[in-house]
Amino acid sequence: MVEDLEKEQLKDAEQDISRDVKDLVIARLDIFPSDRKIAIGSSGEFSKEELIEHVKKGDEIGNKAIEVELAFLRALKDGDLLREVLVPDEYE
Repeated sequence: MVEDLEKEQLKDAEQDISRDVKDLVIARLDIFPSDRKIAIGSSGEFSKEELIEHVKKGDEIGNKAIEVELAFLRALKDGDLLREVLVPDEYE
């Protein structure tokens, strides 16, 4: 009984995180210019409005957009992005 409650609480926490991540990605997409398209791999180009809808639906394209955004944020946090800008491979 206690284990079932703990599993349910963990599941709720994971859903909250997933919701928070979606909200973050949607907020970041929302600041993109409306007249620009965003390419998602070989899936094609999408307007920010289209991508926001895919993220809300949680479909394959939306999940890929979330993956890309999280990878960007991790690179930014870890300093990888800054290193690439300041120290290109040819100077290492």
